[in-house]
Amino acid sequence: NINNNCSHENRAAVVFLHGLGDTADGWSSLEQMIPSICPRLSSDYIHYAFPQAPTIGITLNGGMRVPGWFDLYDWPIDSTSRDDYHGQIKAVHMLEEEIELIEREEGIPASRIVVGGFAQGAALAMLSAFSRRERGKEPYAGCVCLSGWLPMCQKFRVNGDESDLTPLFWAHGEYDDIVRHEQQMFGVRKLRDRGVDVTVKSYPVGHESCDYEEIEAMAEFIDDVLYPKVDVRDLQQHEHETYQPHGNEFIEAEFEYVQDREQNYDESSTEFLASVQYLFDQNPDQFHP
Repeated sequence: NINNNCSHENRAAVVFLHGLGDTADGWSSLEQMIPSICPRLSSDYIHYAFPQAPTIGITLNGGMRVPGWFDLYDWPIDSTSRDDYHGQIKAVHMLEEEIELIEREEGIPASRIVVGGFAQGAALAMLSAFSRRERGKEPYAGCVCLSGWLPMCQKFRVNGDESDLTPLFWAHGEYDDIVRHEQQMFGVRKLRDRGVDVTVKSYPVGHESCDYEEIEAMAEFIDDVLYPKVDVRDLQQHEHETYQPHGNEFIEAEFEYVQDREQNYDESSTEFLASVQYLFDQNPDQFHP
């Protein structure tokens, strides 16, 4: 029952960033696709946001102006590609303005927000997600990377809180000739070395913008992150560990327990002796001192 599982306090948000040359409309269909896979992620309970990148000149394209989060110098993207440090930092601030708007207007904290993106948008999402604590920000609930890469890879740092609190879903096409598949393996290894919980998926496709299996796996990841399944055994253990009397309450409880045991022992002993006496009285010839 969605209503039982998603109270107002449990509302969450998904922020998804498009790739280079695309627009926000290019990924807005996720608002319908994701709930069709995981009904708890309905827009009745999840706020979906698809920010639009500004139009900027892209060096790779001879300075042609297209929607983009930051400049690109090399193609295809691999571990030797140069970074637009200034543009990437500026893009992080743009994304976090969107996050602050959601926090303010929707009342949804960053800890209930999943950020993700495709290609360049995915690179930006990871750059923001794994540097939050370093800039005094609350970590996100999760991060999604579709066909992206790890920007600033030589300087990329992950704060301990992000590694504990912000799991990552990274899906990539095995035949991607735009952002090399090797970028996934390189980035995943680097992030796992820093303690990040990474779910890895690869598909026999190229630089695809929308593969159903990929979207299905992503939706399930988001659902698990925002509404994790609770193991009954873990819940019972948690209740056992958390309900422990303290101070005088503990002493009083222990005293009552000992008194009850002593009283039960006395009553049991009396009943046992009476039973033995009864047997002896009924069969005196069978018992010898």
